[in-house]
Amino acid sequence: MRDTTLTGPGAPPRTASPHAVALRVGAAFAALHGADAGLLLPSAAAATTAVLLALTNPGGHVVASDQTPHPLRALLLTELTGARRTVSFVDCTDVDAVVAAVRPETQAVHVPSLSDPLMRLAPLNELATYAQMNDLLLVVDNTALSPAQLRPLETGAAVVVEDVSPCLDEWGDPGGALVACLGRHLEPVREQSARFGGQVDPWAAHLLERSLSTVELRLEARARNAERVADALRRHPAVQAVHRPSFDDAPWAFETHQGFGGLFAFETVPEAGDPRAVLAACADTLTATGGSLSLPALTTHAHLSERLRREAGVSRRLVRVSVGTRDPGPLVDALRRALDAAVAPRSRTEGEPC
Repeated sequence: MRDTTLTGPGAPPRTASPHAVALRVGAAFAALHGADAGLLLPSAAAATTAVLLALTNPGGHVVASDQTPHPLRALLLTELTGARRTVSFVDCTDVDAVVAAVRPETQAVHVPSLSDPLMRLAPLNELATYAQMNDLLLVVDNTALSPAQLRPLETGAAVVVEDVSPCLDEWGDPGGALVACLGRHLEPVREQSARFGGQVDPWAAHLLERSLSTVELRLEARARNAERVADALRRHPAVQAVHRPSFDDAPWAFETHQGFGGLFAFETVPEAGDPRAVLAACADTLTATGGSLSLPALTTHAHLSERLRREAGVSRRLVRVSVGTRDPGPLVDALRRALDAAVAPRSRTEGEPC
């Protein structure tokens, strides 16, 4: 008989195998999505690539979102092309654009439920209906919303992929990704993922298993806090636009969504200057509130040329915001002060010509 003595508060069994812990995490994730089966994999890139390779054949074609971030986009191009598949990147928030991209050899459509960083909702009900009518498999990246806010399989999707961060785990301790799907798809995905190798550390998997038990409470709080911060920024003169979906803008989402997660983005007016000053001014407050600010033009989209970034809608003044579960009041105050300073009239320095 195995020794199941705990080695510390809340610790996993001392002799629990990595495989056993991973199975438990996959089962817990599947239950949250109402899926037949779940699978824990080392990374979102590996999980997405494994899913698309497993569910398509050589000569097949995949339609993917043009909001797919780097390096996943580059990886899909490399891996799918190398495996004799082709991929087209289109605006998957527009069903007509997806329909126009479908070819006779198309086998799958891959779309984020909420694109990052522009926070555009995908009309999953319409996409799933079209996919089912045309014998296509809809694969949804649900990282930004989690099963607490959306369960894509209930809309008709075949597979869901989620990165562990930022929703499933609040603290950034474990890495990895989870896949939930109908039972008949699990074994092909499992076999394909085994070719990529690697596994999630059992302790990290244990931490993730504990985090999954609180994901609904955490996401409800994060969504509420994000709405509060976004609403404050909508009224600030230094903010040109706030990118966050709402039920007013997408009334069809009442049928499928519980909320829109803890992410949004805002764009400052040109007069506000370099937004890096805003990030620097809020650094201490972000640490205290569990949130984060980033500039997609310098991070996720830094590999693109200026022209391609503009075409993607990612300007150098776009700020991505992740809001935590703690009281967002200090973050609202810090952002207001930083943005006030950004657009405040500058006094002439001594010696500056009139």
